[in-house]
Amino acid sequence: MKKIRMTVGQAIVKFLNQQYVEFDGVEEPFVDGFFTIFGHGMVVGLGQALAEDPGHLKVYQGRNEQGMAHAAISYAKQYNRRRVVACTSSIGPGACNMVTAALTATINNLPLLLFPSDSFATRQPDPVLQQLEVPESLTTTASDCFKPVARYWDRIARPEQLMTAMVNAMRVLTDPANCGTAVISMPQDVEGESYDYPEYFFQKRVHHIPRHVADAYEIDRAVRMICEAKKPLLIAGGGVRYSEAGEEVMDFCRKFNIPVSQTQAGHSALPDSFPLNVGGIGVTGTYAANVLVKDCDLVIGVGTRFNDFVTGSKWVLFQNPDIKVLAVNTSKFHSDKLDAAACVGDARATLAAIGEKLSEAGYRSGYTDEIEKINTEWAAERQRVLDERYDGQGFGEGKFVPCVPSWTEKIMEDYVRDIGGLITESNGVGIIREEIEDDAIVVAAAGSLPADLERLWVTDAKDSYNMEYGASCMGYEIAGALGSKLAAPDKPVYSLVGDGSFLMLNSELATAVQENAKITVIVFDNAAFGCINNLQMGNGVESLATEMRHRNEETGKLDGTYCYTDFAKIGEGYGLKGFTAKTPEELREAIRAAKKETGSVLIDAKVLPKTMAEGYNSWWHLGVATTAASEEVLEARKRIDEHLAQARVY
Repeated sequence: MKKIRMTVGQAIVKFLNQQYVEFDGVEEPFVDGFFTIFGHGMVVGLGQALAEDPGHLKVYQGRNEQGMAHAAISYAKQYNRRRVVACTSSIGPGACNMVTAALTATINNLPLLLFPSDSFATRQPDPVLQQLEVPESLTTTASDCFKPVARYWDRIARPEQLMTAMVNAMRVLTDPANCGTAVISMPQDVEGESYDYPEYFFQKRVHHIPRHVADAYEIDRAVRMICEAKKPLLIAGGGVRYSEAGEEVMDFCRKFNIPVSQTQAGHSALPDSFPLNVGGIGVTGTYAANVLVKDCDLVIGVGTRFNDFVTGSKWVLFQNPDIKVLAVNTSKFHSDKLDAAACVGDARATLAAIGEKLSEAGYRSGYTDEIEKINTEWAAERQRVLDERYDGQGFGEGKFVPCVPSWTEKIMEDYVRDIGGLITESNGVGIIREEIEDDAIVVAAAGSLPADLERLWVTDAKDSYNMEYGASCMGYEIAGALGSKLAAPDKPVYSLVGDGSFLMLNSELATAVQENAKITVIVFDNAAFGCINNLQMGNGVESLATEMRHRNEETGKLDGTYCYTDFAKIGEGYGLKGFTAKTPEELREAIRAAKKETGSVLIDAKVLPKTMAEGYNSWWHLGVATTAASEEVLEARKRIDEHLAQARVY
C-alpha cells in the first residue's frame, strides 16, 4: 500500500481538494475554499499547508470569525447545500466566535465545515495563550462549546484520527436529512505533525446526494389522507428549495387544485406569481394564507421543520379542530412533528409518487373560487400597505396596527424631530422591490424585516430570497450578502439590515471591498431594536433599553433624545459609496444611483418606527408575566391565555 508523508494540515487540504458531490447526474467540487482569520493556533499549521499548496481552494480573509462563518453558511445556501467554503480559526476567542454561526447552520440544516484550533494535545506548554483551563477535566477546552450546536464534532489528538474524522464530517455535510455543522477541532501541535497517510485517503470521493422516495405504506397513507381532504393546503419549506422541487410542487398543486404557502426558507423555490401561491403562513404570514388555513382540513408540510412561526405557535395552523397533518421530509425527526403522518423521503421524488397515485384516483380538492378571491383581497391589501406614506399628520385610510396606539404618535414625533426620517418601513420595502433588478438576491435575517419581507416581497427569480430565520441571527445580513455574492458573482445582491443588526456585525464589509464583490447594504435605521420594542410595549411593558435613546439626566432612564448614527459615513470608512435617504423619494434616488456604482454601496435609510406590516390573523406565544402591577401586562397575559386555550397541545 503506497503512502504519502505529510502533516495533518497538509492532509486536510489535499483531502478537501478531492471531495465532490453528485446530484441528479451533475458532479461538481464540494469544497471551494477557506475563510480564515489566522492566529497562533493554526497560522503555521493548517495555514502553512494552505500557503504551500492550496490546490483549487481559494483562501478568503475574514474580519470576524462569526461573520466569515455566516458568509460560508450563505454561500452553501446559495448553492442549495452542494458547495461549501470551510472556516478555520485560532484557539479560544477565535474558536468561540464561530459557535453562534455553528448554531445558525445546524438550526437551518445547512452545511458548515469548521476547523477551530485547539490547545496542545501533549499539554506540555500548558497553559498556552488563550487556553481555557478546566481543573476538573483537562480534556475540556473552549472547542467543547461546539458540541451541542454541531451535527458532528471531533478532536484530532493523533494524526491518523484525521481519516475517520474527515469521512464522518463529509457524511454529515452531504446528508439531506441530518445536514448541519461539522466541527474538526485541531490541537495546534498536531496540525504540524507528520504521518504516512495511505494514498487511497486522497483519492477522489464523489458523495452522491440521493432522492429517496418514501416507502409504499407511507405513500398509500398520504394518498388516502389527501383523497379524504376537501380543503388541503401545502406548505413548502426549505426542503423544497434544496431538493430543487419547485416545479414539482407547482405541478402537484395545479393538478389537484391545492393552494401552496411558503416558509421563509422555502421562499423563491417557486415563483410568487404562481396563481395558487398564497404567500407565507403563521406569525409573519399573509392575510391570504392565514385566512385559508381556518377552513383547511389537511396541512401537507413539505420540507419544513414546522417551527412556531410557521404554525403560529400551534394556533394559526389549528383553527379547524379536525385538521390533520401530513409531513414529507427527508428527516424522520422533522416529519414526526405535530403528530403528523410521516412520509420520509425527498420532496420532489416523493411528491411525484404521491401525485401519480392521486391522478389514478381522479382526486381534485373541494376549492372553487376561494383561492383566487383571497389572493385578490390580499393583493389589494398588500399594495395599500406598500403605498402607505407618513406626512407628519398620521396615516390616511391605512390599517397599520401600532403595538401601543397611545405611545406611537409620540414616538414618531420624537423620531422625526431627532432623526428626520419620513420613510415608512413597508413603503421602503416596496420602493426597493420596484427599483432593484428582477433577478436580484435579497438577504435579511432578524428584527421586523423578516415579517415585512415574507408578507410583502415578491419575486419570480429562483433562489433569490435568502432569509436566515431559523436562528433569527442578528449579524447574518451583511456577511450573508457577501456569501451569496461570492456564490453568485453575476447576480446583484442586496442586504436589508436593521440598525441594531448592523451595529452588531458589519466587519465583513471590508472583505467585500477586498474581494471586489459588490453588495448593496440598505440599513433600516429606526433608532431601535424595533421588533422587540413592539413586543415589549405591545404586552404592557414600558419601553426599556430597546430604543436607541440618550440617557435622560432628569429621569435617569434611556428615554432622552434619539441617538443619531450616520451609517453612510461608516460605509464610506470601509470604502463603500454612501447615501443617506430620509424620504421615499431620496430612497428611490439612492437605489438608482447605487445600481450605477461598480463597487459596494451603503444606503442609510431613516425609517419611522412602528411602520411595519402587522397582524393578519396571527399569534405568537410569548412568556408574558402572570403576576404584575401593570394592568396592561395582565391584559396581555389574558390574551395569551385565551389563545393558549385554543392552541393545539402536543
